[in-house]
Amino acid sequence: MLHVITRLTPGGAVEVALNLCSGLKDRGFQVELAGAPDPRTAKTVRKMGIPFHPIPEFRREVSPLYDLWAFLRLFRLIKDGGYQIVHTHTSKAGILGRLAARLAHVPVIVHTPHGSIFRPTFFGLPKRWFFALIERPAALWADKIIAMCQSEANDYLNYRIAPKEKYIVIHSGINPDRFRQVQVNVAKKRQELGLPEDSFVIGIIARLSPQKGHFEALEAFQKVHKEIPDAFLLIVGEGELKEAIQQRVTSMGIEDRVVMTGYRKDIPEITRILDISFNPSLWDASPRSILEAMVCGVPVVATAVDGIPEMVADGETGLLAPVRDTEAMAHCILRLRRDEKLRKRLTVKAGKRVQELFDSPSQTVEQMVQLYLKLLSEKGFSGGV
Repeated sequence: MLHVITRLTPGGAVEVALNLCSGLKDRGFQVELAGAPDPRTAKTVRKMGIPFHPIPEFRREVSPLYDLWAFLRLFRLIKDGGYQIVHTHTSKAGILGRLAARLAHVPVIVHTPHGSIFRPTFFGLPKRWFFALIERPAALWADKIIAMCQSEANDYLNYRIAPKEKYIVIHSGINPDRFRQVQVNVAKKRQELGLPEDSFVIGIIARLSPQKGHFEALEAFQKVHKEIPDAFLLIVGEGELKEAIQQRVTSMGIEDRVVMTGYRKDIPEITRILDISFNPSLWDASPRSILEAMVCGVPVVATAVDGIPEMVADGETGLLAPVRDTEAMAHCILRLRRDEKLRKRLTVKAGKRVQELFDSPSQTVEQMVQLYLKLLSEKGFSGGV
């Protein structure tokens, strides 16, 4: 089988796809991967031992010439590869990959959007309807569309992309042992990151992109800092908004209270040294940093958008605020700082919730395997892939 993703830039969608490919390989499936390479994930892909087919022409934005080149390269790869299954991930790879697989007569075609593009916080109404016009025929080329949360599936249904039976919800699990077993010297790690040992650290671990709500986070943090002088905001990640965020921090006069680390590989250790994990996303199907914080016993403040309320029960396993409501976000953070009993109650229940619903990537892999086999059986295929 072939998995196709637009770009292998570090982030949740790539991590989900790579975990799935690795798990399928461990189950004995012949798995290959295609997409635009990224030096930050190249070593991980090589270590997995999965054949990788670079398609450097893939771009996130609409680019007719590059899109045509990417499609032709992808079509040739699929045609020559003789794959029984093509599984596409993310929007651009989903459009081009499903069409190429359909024209190459691949028996089973599956697509995972990794988030809804039909939220008002994503695009304006004209663009949402434009993408709906593109997604509707693309949905016809797929046997199943995999949503990572029910909210995501509902968005696609509301825009009449495909009938209800075309969708299946498969939650993305995480590897909890990677976070539970990590040992970290909090004082040393904070010193390494430029944080005072006894400071109150609010952390955002996310790609620096419009989706993740960093500007709203800065506004909320400024309100928090007025009430908590020893508060620091730790921003972990890389992305296209890096310079814009740095400029906003400077213009707000909080550069001595905001630490931006760039891309880091020691996420389990960093998560462990946080006082609050903050996720101010404008849209997000299933942010992994929330689950990782829940495993580590770090209280979560997040926005009540897309699949997040399916992960965080407000007042039970974390605190939720309306999207873009910086006053409410600040209130949630201040409430947790002032109420130790609430923090303990939320983190205990959060640990139990993540164990019940999202505790292992193997659960995701098993559900995918059953789906693949079912679809192959319906097409008259049996045996290995």
